[in-house]
Amino acid sequence: MKEKNTAGRIVETTISGITYKPFSGAKKHSYKSKVTTLIDGLKKCGLRDGMCLSFHHQLRNGDFVINQTFEAARELGVKNLMMAQTAMFPVHEPVIDFIKEGTINRIEGSINGIVGDYISRNPLPYPVVLRSHGGRWAAIRTGELKVDIAVIAASASDERGNATGVIGKSAFGPISYSQEDSMKADKVLVVTDNVVEYPNKFQEIRERYVDYVAQVDKIGDAKNIMSGTTKITDDPMKLQIAYDCVDLMDAAGLIKNGMVFQSGAGGISLAAMKYLGERLEEKDIIASTATGGLTQLIVDIYKAGRVKNIYYSQVFDEYSVRFIQNDIGIPADIGHYADPTSKGRTIDGLDIVVLGATEVDTSFNVNVNTHSDGRMLHGIGGHQDTAAGSSLCIITCPVYRKTNPIVLESVTTISTPGDVIDAIVTDQGIALNPKRTDLIEKVKGNIDIVSIKDLKEIAYKQTGGPQKLEFEDKLVGCTKWFDGTILDNIWKVKGLD
Repeated sequence: MKEKNTAGRIVETTISGITYKPFSGAKKHSYKSKVTTLIDGLKKCGLRDGMCLSFHHQLRNGDFVINQTFEAARELGVKNLMMAQTAMFPVHEPVIDFIKEGTINRIEGSINGIVGDYISRNPLPYPVVLRSHGGRWAAIRTGELKVDIAVIAASASDERGNATGVIGKSAFGPISYSQEDSMKADKVLVVTDNVVEYPNKFQEIRERYVDYVAQVDKIGDAKNIMSGTTKITDDPMKLQIAYDCVDLMDAAGLIKNGMVFQSGAGGISLAAMKYLGERLEEKDIIASTATGGLTQLIVDIYKAGRVKNIYYSQVFDEYSVRFIQNDIGIPADIGHYADPTSKGRTIDGLDIVVLGATEVDTSFNVNVNTHSDGRMLHGIGGHQDTAAGSSLCIITCPVYRKTNPIVLESVTTISTPGDVIDAIVTDQGIALNPKRTDLIEKVKGNIDIVSIKDLKEIAYKQTGGPQKLEFEDKLVGCTKWFDGTILDNIWKVKGLD
């Protein structure tokens, strides 16, 4: 079929059995700035009742953007929003009021501290869904978690939306969590306190995905990136646990040239990294790569020449932010780091990871989400991802804390299943997973191994055993394995009001 198009040509519109429309005219596409205010940006993104808004947490306890966004939503009279944040901190206490007022009625994201405590006592109409970092990325990628508006904090953005967290007065490190949000969300709103000249030098978020750039006075306080959970411990008992971790690594033959390692951000894990750096020096060993979150401890090991590469996905202190501003190290977004649907992840090459726990049990299951009283106070983070990806996953914890046994017959909530936990290092000894017969044989004669059941007995003897919890038939939330399957349920505890 032939038709005349507006360029004056007679063209065949049926080609290879497919019918196309004839050319109907061209126009120049002139660039317009995307910069607006937060409230107008939300309006232009079509914010309405019931939508899902996503956020990242890389400003940690210094973040202002979540609170600012829901204040704007409240001003617009929007209700019943879903919040899909990567983590939450004490600074987000105002979220409780947004829940009470009906601005927020659903959360699929890490719940921490005071907000988690409130929801444990006052369950939302929809149970909270807790995912690992990799699991969240995969959920957005596959459409399991559908984001309507991705609200992305940036310490610098040009007027077209090329955004970063690396430079600017509120710099927090690369925006590692939100790339998938920017590509999959219906609308993308970058929020910044620093509009820079085009093109922005650093571009974790690209203009082709951004609808609007909201300029605010301040996105947060970068001094509060380092919180209490990201400071090295000075407790002698915990320091000994950290030292024992390094002895276990050594006995397992994993402290070697070319090793790849990572730690969590807890006090004991950070101390273990300090001692690992010292052991590398003593043995004249050069590790290949440090992955995961970047801290001054890791930077110091790098500067000492004891690790060749830093492959970081988050930054935990201002010192490290300044370090990467000089283009040192290799940034890896969370998908590259831990997406279970991808063909390759940085965590798959991990030799060692050191992680924490609120509880562990005799089946080596680990709880990081709830306390022994059933309150939902912490997120999963990269716990599941790194435990499954590493050759040696070490969990550190005391056998008991005050009157609470930490080693139990059964954890209150399973965050990471025992199948991927290799060792539990405590103040009363080291327990190895019986499934790791290779590891047990390797360290025999060099490390004293105790039974996990013996550790449980010590805990029960010292504390009188765990408190007996009774649960209501009211679901507060659930933990998911990173493949999207339900791992455990979190129920409301009777009497917790």
